[in-house]
Amino acid sequence: MLTEQNKKEFFDATDSLKRFKRAEIKDEKNRSLIEALYTDLLPEDQVFKMCHSDNTTFLIGRKGTGKSTIILRLEKEYREKKNYLSCYIDTKTVFESTKSEYHKLDYLKGRIPEYALEKYLIERSFIQNILKAISKELEEKANTFLQKLKANFGINKSQKVKKRIEQLQNKIENNEHLKSIELPVINEYYNSISGSLEKEEANYHASSQNASMKITHDTGVGYESKQSSSSNARRKNIDSWEKSFSGALLKVFQIRAVIDEIKEILSMIEVKKLVIFLDDFSEVGEKTIRNFVNVILEPLNNWADEFACFKVAAYPNRVYYGGIDKGKIDIVELDFYDLYSNYDKSTMESLSVDFTRRLISQRIRYFSTANIEDFFDTRSMKIEEYFNLLFKASMNVPRIIGYLLFYCHQTHISLGRKINKTGIESASKKYYEKVISSFFDITCHSKMSFNDKVSELQQKELLGIIINKLKQIRKDIVTGELTGEVYKKEKTNPFTSHFYLKPTLEQFLRTLELNFFITKYNEMSDRDGSKVSIYGLNFGLALIENLRWGKPEGNAFRKYFIARPFDFNKSIEDFLKDSKKIICLNPSCGKIYPYEQLSYLKFAKMRCVECQTQVEVRAVSESILNELQKIDKAKLLPNLDLTILYELNNSNEKMYARDIAEELDVSSYLIAKRAEKLDKDKGLVHRDRSDSLLKYSITEKAKSEYFNIEQ
Repeated sequence: MLTEQNKKEFFDATDSLKRFKRAEIKDEKNRSLIEALYTDLLPEDQVFKMCHSDNTTFLIGRKGTGKSTIILRLEKEYREKKNYLSCYIDTKTVFESTKSEYHKLDYLKGRIPEYALEKYLIERSFIQNILKAISKELEEKANTFLQKLKANFGINKSQKVKKRIEQLQNKIENNEHLKSIELPVINEYYNSISGSLEKEEANYHASSQNASMKITHDTGVGYESKQSSSSNARRKNIDSWEKSFSGALLKVFQIRAVIDEIKEILSMIEVKKLVIFLDDFSEVGEKTIRNFVNVILEPLNNWADEFACFKVAAYPNRVYYGGIDKGKIDIVELDFYDLYSNYDKSTMESLSVDFTRRLISQRIRYFSTANIEDFFDTRSMKIEEYFNLLFKASMNVPRIIGYLLFYCHQTHISLGRKINKTGIESASKKYYEKVISSFFDITCHSKMSFNDKVSELQQKELLGIIINKLKQIRKDIVTGELTGEVYKKEKTNPFTSHFYLKPTLEQFLRTLELNFFITKYNEMSDRDGSKVSIYGLNFGLALIENLRWGKPEGNAFRKYFIARPFDFNKSIEDFLKDSKKIICLNPSCGKIYPYEQLSYLKFAKMRCVECQTQVEVRAVSESILNELQKIDKAKLLPNLDLTILYELNNSNEKMYARDIAEELDVSSYLIAKRAEKLDKDKGLVHRDRSDSLLKYSITEKAKSEYFNIEQ
C-alpha cells in the first residue's frame, strides 16, 4: 500500500529526471545533489571520464540525452580542482536575448547595406555578449579566488587584477572604443566587396547583353536584364557581406589581444586552465554557429597555448568545427546507437537496460524510503521487464524516462495504484501527442523562411509515407500476402516498427530523428551484403498506429529487421524526386536540376554548370503550400513564443516564469520578457500580478487562434 509520503517521494524523483538543463537539483539546505544523483550512461562513469580531460570536448546528443547534466557534474569537478577556473555560458539564452536587444550603431549606416546591416549587428552583439559573459565569469571567479587567497596576494596585487579585468571589459563592451577599430575594418571590407561586385557586374552585363540579343532575335521576346541584374547583385552583395562577418568581427574585437589579456589575468591569479562550458550550442542559427566558432571558439582553442579548453553541448548534425583539428579534441556521442555501436547488439541492449535500471533505482533510492518494486506491479511483470519496456519507450533518453514516470505518477501512483505495462504504454502515447507531435504545429505558425518551413513540413509527409508502408507490411503479414518463415511465429500481431535504408539517405531523415519521431537502432549488412542503417518508430507513435514495436526474440530472428519488405530505399528516393528540386539562384539563368544530381553538384561546390552561380535545394509541395496560404501571416510568431503558448496550453494551472523556463530550456528572464510582449502586443498571454511573483496563463484568444479551442 502506497502512503502519501511514498507518493510525494515518487513525484520528487520523477520531477528531478524531467528537468531541463540548468534546473540543478538541490536539497533542503540548497546544496547541489548533482554528485549524489549523477548516473553515467556507461558503467564505471566511463562517459564522465571521457569528458573530464584538459582537451576541448564536444558532447553530442539530442535533447534530454544528459548533456547538461554531464556539464553540471564536470563543473563541480573543475571547481574543486586547484588552479582551474570554470565558466558556464548558456548560448541559447544569450542568442535569444541578442535578437531582441541588439544595439543599432548609426556610424555603420551607409557602410554596410541596409539589408545586411541588421544581420551584422545581431552577429556582432552575440559575439560581444559571449565575450562579456566570459569576462563577467572571469571577474566573479577572480574575486572568489582573491578572497580565498587574500593573505598570499596582498591588496596591491588584488587591485591590479581588478584593474586589468576592468580594462578587458572596457575593450569588449565600450562601443565608442570599438568604433575607432570598427570603422576602418568595415571600410576595408566595403571597398573589397564593392570592387569585386563591380567587376562581376561588368562581366554579367557583357554576357547578358549577348544573351538578350540572341533571345530577342530568336523569339522576339525582350530580356528583363535590369531586373534580373539588380536582384542578382543584391543577393551576391548579401552573400559577400555575410561571408565577411567572421573576419571583420575577429578584427573588431581584437580576439588575439583579448586572448592574451585573459591569459595574463589568469596567470596573475595563478590559474593554469580556463574551462568554458557552452550549453545549447546548436540552438542558434547555422550562420551564427559558424561565426561564433570562427571568431571565438576556434581562436581560443587554437591560439590559447592550452590555457583554455571548451566543453560544448551540441545536437547531432548541428556541429561546426571550423579550423579546429578534430584529431586533437574529444567527441562524445550520447544517443543510443552512437554511444553503444562499438558493442554487439545484445551488449548494446543489455547496457541500455542497465542504464535505465541504474538511473531509476538511484533516484528512487535517494528520494524515497520505499523500494523500487513497491511502485511497480511485479505480479503482472518482473521488474527487469519494466526496465526493458522503459528502455524501448525512451531509447535511453533520461528526460523522456522522467516524463513517462511523471505521467505514470498522475495516472497510477497519485491514486494509490502501482505502475503496470498499460500505464507505461499510455504514458508513451501521451508523451508523443503532447510533446513530440507539436513540432509540426509549431513549424506552421513559426517565423522562418518559407523554403525552410516547407522543407520541415515535408518531413511530416515523409513520416506518413513510412507509417503507411509499415501498416501495409503488417496487413500483408496478417493476410498471408507475405509468407516468409520469419513472419509465421507472430502472424496475427507481427512486429512492424522498423525499416532500413542505405546510409546515403540518412541525411534526409535528420529532422525526424532529431525530434524523436524515429531513432537509429543499428547498422547491418542487408541480404545483398550492402551496409544499411536500421531505424525504428517512436514507441508511443507505434502504439498509436497499432504497429508492434521490436522484433521476435531468438537467434532465428536476428535478421528480421533486414527482411526485404522493410527496405524503404525506393519509397524515400521516390519521395525526394517528387518533393525536392535544385535551382540556380541566378534569376537570369534559373536552371532546374533533378534531385538525383545532388551528389554531382556537391562535388562542383553547389555551383550551376551554366553560369557558375550558387544553386540551392528547394522544397516543393502543392499541398503544404495550400495549407500555409490559409494561415494568417499576422499570427506568425517566433519559435520561442509559440513554445511558450504550447506549454501554457498544456498546463492546467497558472505557471511561474521559472517553471516555463525549466520546461523550455531557457532562462526565466527571457520567458518573462517574451511573455510580457505576448501579453501587451498580442493579448495571447495573461499575467497574474496578485502575488509577489507573476503567474502566466494562456488567454482564450490564443486558444482560439492557435489551438482551435472555442469558449
